[in-house]
Amino acid sequence: MTAVTREDFSCAAATNESAYRRVTVPVLRIDAGPGPAVALMAGVHGDEWEGQAAILELWHQLPGILNRGTVYLLPAANAEASLAGRRLSPNDGGNLNRAFLGPPARGYTESVAAALEAKLLPRVEALVDVHSGGASLRYLPSSVITRYGRDALDPRLPALARAFGLPHCIYFRGTEAGSMPAAASRHGVLRLSAEIGGGAETGQALVDRCREGLLGCLHELGLLNRELARPDPPALYDLDAPAATLRAHGPGVFIPGVELGQRISARQRVGRLIEPARPDTPAHTLLSPQAGTVLCLRAIARSDDGDCLLQAAPALPLDSLSSLY
Repeated sequence: MTAVTREDFSCAAATNESAYRRVTVPVLRIDAGPGPAVALMAGVHGDEWEGQAAILELWHQLPGILNRGTVYLLPAANAEASLAGRRLSPNDGGNLNRAFLGPPARGYTESVAAALEAKLLPRVEALVDVHSGGASLRYLPSSVITRYGRDALDPRLPALARAFGLPHCIYFRGTEAGSMPAAASRHGVLRLSAEIGGGAETGQALVDRCREGLLGCLHELGLLNRELARPDPPALYDLDAPAATLRAHGPGVFIPGVELGQRISARQRVGRLIEPARPDTPAHTLLSPQAGTVLCLRAIARSDDGDCLLQAAPALPLDSLSSLY
């Protein structure tokens, strides 16, 4: 018999108007007997809606269909940022995906990270941590594999990325000790992520793809019995390569000339930076740094020096993942 319990926790988030304010992070534990323990998480950044909506749907659906094991659902890991619709915590400007810094916790965001590292990660074997482009970026829906530091490739990762069911898989390499990948690595937790949508909006089709991807992962990990057609292996894209990212080298309004999913060639014109308030300033033509598929585009037109405008990379077979480790 499935047991459902709330395991919410709260963290201090004082403001000038509320000296003893606390913010509650909702956590649902669903226990269906012996089996793996898995966490499904979204809302590490509060303006990334697809995963938050998908896990909220599973909050109500999963207790009735889980076959074995334990699942922890966190639809809004940074609840304060989610309530505000902001990427970073309004209380202290913290980025939860860089706040796993160990004791002592300095402020609200690090307190949330400390609670997740103490209360959640030691209790699970796997974590699926869903992201999107948030307000500033839009991503071609993709699963994401992040190698932290010099971690060896977990042989379960390619199958888990395939089970998510999206046709694209992005590879990143993380080096920040305060990141979620670093925290998962410290606890030996298998971690898959995803980048789905963005642009400060969402839609039911993207939420559905995210929810089905999460259910596919639970099936792959042995917690669900589902009759599923095995998805084709996704194409793999190395976004860790420096040439994969095009950044602005000055202020302007970004006018993209390509679309997500479009294949482009090296040195192809992919957009312009213009300055309407300075009509005599020539437009700056933007060229692709390498050939490949457009995986990410900036969603906010007004841009500044250093902003990511575009990410593109050539497609690789998933079985080449080991060569990136």
